[in-house]
Amino acid sequence: MRLVLFALLLATLYVGSLVLLPVEKIQVVGTHRLSPEEVVRTLGLAEGEAWLWVFPSRAQALLANPWVKEARLEKPRPKEVLIRVVERTPIARLANGDGLSKDGVLLPGGGEGPLVEGKGPLPVRAVIALVEAFPQARRVLYTPAGFWVEGEGWRIFAPEAALLIKWAKVNAPKGTVWIYEWGVSYSP
Repeated sequence: MRLVLFALLLATLYVGSLVLLPVEKIQVVGTHRLSPEEVVRTLGLAEGEAWLWVFPSRAQALLANPWVKEARLEKPRPKEVLIRVVERTPIARLANGDGLSKDGVLLPGGGEGPLVEGKGPLPVRAVIALVEAFPQARRVLYTPAGFWVEGEGWRIFAPEAALLIKWAKVNAPKGTVWIYEWGVSYSP
């Protein structure tokens, strides 16, 4: 009997909140890649829904999208829902057209920045470090022998990414350069 009364009370609260406090305004901020409609659809929100029963935990559904770094659902005023989204930004583009974000997430269909190509598994941390060390780079190539970083009028090779990063801190790229533990070779 108590269970029936409790269920009846919840049903009454739900119907009452639909009538008294329906969602009248849904606002999405912070999106560049995703459309506001896509965000609202992903969360399953709709105007007319019971505002009281729209919980912030619903924003977690957006985190399944690799483009979304952070998502927060807020209710700033009665009958209003605000969805704040922080999207990832690609720092490099892969040969297959995908992007790579600064935090190492592969971003489908949206690469910007230097082209990253190579043989074998993508060395994510090394590529990110190289792109940051050489902001003017146009291409990063990884091979079993090492890494090439290329830009306008220059190419630099090293068997390890750490050697390239160390070199970039004190030198400006020009010509062709081979960097090894035991020394550096230049070719204009």
